[in-house]
Amino acid sequence: MKTYNLIYACMAMLVVIACSKTDSDSLGEKEKEEEKNIQSDYTLLVNNNGTLEATLLNLEDNGLALSGKESKFNSVSQPNLSYENDQVLTMYHKKSDCSGEITVYDFKDDTSEAYGVFTDLGACSLTAKAVSRKGNTIYIAYELHVSPSEEDDEFYIRALDVSGATPTHVDITLDKRPLQLALAHNRLFVLTLDEEVTDEYAISVVDSSSNTEIYDTLVGFDVRRMFTGPDDNIIIGYDDLHSTINSTTFEIKYTNYGPGKEPNFTGSSSLHFDSSGKMYYEMTPTDHSDFPVIPAVYDFKENLTVMYAFENFITETQLNFEYEIEKTTMVSYDEENNVLLIGYKKKTGEDKGGLMRLNPAPKPQVLNNIDVDGIPTKIFIK
Repeated sequence: MKTYNLIYACMAMLVVIACSKTDSDSLGEKEKEEEKNIQSDYTLLVNNNGTLEATLLNLEDNGLALSGKESKFNSVSQPNLSYENDQVLTMYHKKSDCSGEITVYDFKDDTSEAYGVFTDLGACSLTAKAVSRKGNTIYIAYELHVSPSEEDDEFYIRALDVSGATPTHVDITLDKRPLQLALAHNRLFVLTLDEEVTDEYAISVVDSSSNTEIYDTLVGFDVRRMFTGPDDNIIIGYDDLHSTINSTTFEIKYTNYGPGKEPNFTGSSSLHFDSSGKMYYEMTPTDHSDFPVIPAVYDFKENLTVMYAFENFITETQLNFEYEIEKTTMVSYDEENNVLLIGYKKKTGEDKGGLMRLNPAPKPQVLNNIDVDGIPTKIFIK
């Protein structure tokens, strides 16, 4: 049985405003002493003219600096699909109409593995739609084009087991077009589109132990995004609300935002969660900032969005001449140091960017900044 709970949440939005630089300089010594500055190493992935490259950075007493070491991450073309979880990046690159390659890079120990996929299908035409990973199993949602007409497409999830010396796989048949994947409680949630009957989006659930579909339900129109949220539940994002699916019972709760209070996280290129469940992402701020994309934090427990509009805590001179920020491209969080990590594209040059470390609200303050070649896309912390 499906259970629906509608939450008319009292959504709150906080646009961060900070002291001027002069005021910041006059903060008490006690507050400065409380600032954390634990040594950290960052691996920053940047898009440099279509190539994904790694830049190693060190956090030292005197701020951010380029590391003297070279990263073991080999530069690659931008992947067609990617999935990030627990300091591991899984990438899919299309090699031909009927073959691809999965690369799994573990940033904790700087190791990587690569696996060829779909070569068993022979001559064919397919489109990979989404990738995910749990332990030694990699999931790839794909469409098999068996004729020129899309109506004849076949839909599958490939479960690739890489635990042995030779990878093995199982193809799970779907009756709807797969779009996105999310994992929770040893179950694979597949966002699909029912093109034949309702034109609605749907959720299909696959048991990862048996690789069989165990549940399916329609979730309406205008779905923008699906991902695993706090408490290992599934979040489905729409324009003016989001739903939370209990990954064990499949109970669905809806949270409405109200006009002008939308957190706008569905368009973010990446989502990062801290240990408390707060989500860090890039946000289209509508009327709240002059910048097209800014950093934001959404608290699912409090239904609170905190927006970091650059013009509210950085001087105009710094924005125009020191940082030259065009837009935010990446947001993450260094929990040990309690600082936001904000990657951005510069106005000057197509492949020029920067990384900023920022004290979070209620007193945002730029701690460090470094210019980089390429546009920041992801960051991994050691």
